[in-house]
Amino acid sequence: MASNFIKIYLDNNATTPLDDRVKSAITDALDLWANPSSNNENALKAADAILEARSHLGKMFNVDGECVVFTSGGTESNNWVIEGTIRNAKKVSKLPHIITTNIEHPSILEPLKRREEDGEISVTYVSINPLTGFVTSQSILDALTSDTCLVTIMLANNDTGVLQPVSEIFQAIREKLKTNVPFLHSDVAQAAGKIPVNVRSLSADAVTVVGHKFYGPRSGALIFNPKSKRIPPMLLGGNQESGWRSGTENTPMIVGLGEAAKVYNEGFLNIESILRQNRDYFEELLLKRLRNSHIIHFIGSQRLPNTSSVAFLDYPSHGCDLLEKCQTFNASTGAACHKNECSPILKACGIPFAVASKTVRISFGRSTKIAEIETVVDELVQLCSPS
Repeated sequence: MASNFIKIYLDNNATTPLDDRVKSAITDALDLWANPSSNNENALKAADAILEARSHLGKMFNVDGECVVFTSGGTESNNWVIEGTIRNAKKVSKLPHIITTNIEHPSILEPLKRREEDGEISVTYVSINPLTGFVTSQSILDALTSDTCLVTIMLANNDTGVLQPVSEIFQAIREKLKTNVPFLHSDVAQAAGKIPVNVRSLSADAVTVVGHKFYGPRSGALIFNPKSKRIPPMLLGGNQESGWRSGTENTPMIVGLGEAAKVYNEGFLNIESILRQNRDYFEELLLKRLRNSHIIHFIGSQRLPNTSSVAFLDYPSHGCDLLEKCQTFNASTGAACHKNECSPILKACGIPFAVASKTVRISFGRSTKIAEIETVVDELVQLCSPS
């Protein structure tokens, strides 16, 4: 293959390229160098640009702009939720209790594990149903205690693409408890920009958002439900973000995040349709060409429109080896590339190692072409066919 051949990019759940309009917005905003908290003409221009970005994010998630608090990214937002809810809970409970699932992002699981090891909290890690890939409302309700201060459940899994019934779960919690409801949080980083996400209809108190998952920069936000009581800030200092997140604002990245939200707001119906069309065509081709020699995990469950988690059963080695041999495209396995390892998410889903280790995650983007999908399937068929 020619050395100047650019591989087809199918790892959009890891990160997406910057949209051209986002790149232009960031470049222009580099001239907004003044401190937005200052009181001069240049500073006011920067502050106005941040205000506009806040408005675009609010519209994307069906809240007012004042509900948007900009952060450095998803890791900060998730850690803030954990820190804030524990801080509040310790005023009334000696050992705060938190409920989450066993398939969350490490920026949820790792902070919880450390605090649990330090004896600060107790945690219930609810397992997903291995037949569906999602947790049930009843399993979460059964885990509630009088000390539960936080329930955090991702909206879409990054490996399998399976959508968790967050709205149903959070509404069930509110109906059961009526009062003293724990803080209800969802990491929607993987879903945002692929499907509509409405903070109000999710019945969440807050959601975590990350720009680089929907053609924006590597920055993020914690977006609050206007009806909810907020958690205390984690970062203290100059009272930026109306006192909710201190630290001088990174104007160009915030502007870029706002522009990414604006792009999505203008074309969300078409975006979801294109992503679904690509994924469905890919899976149809696999079924036609590979028949029973592959497994698409949780194909019967609601999934992100762009994500296909596929085990190639006839491939003689593991998924990382398969991807190393691929000449036409880039994708991911969700695990370190060692033959004795597989994605921890697939393991948590109850998928046998022999199948999980042969799994590749294909995540399509807005610019993926039908012809590119056909090229990818041609190579997969060639690699997976007995020689």
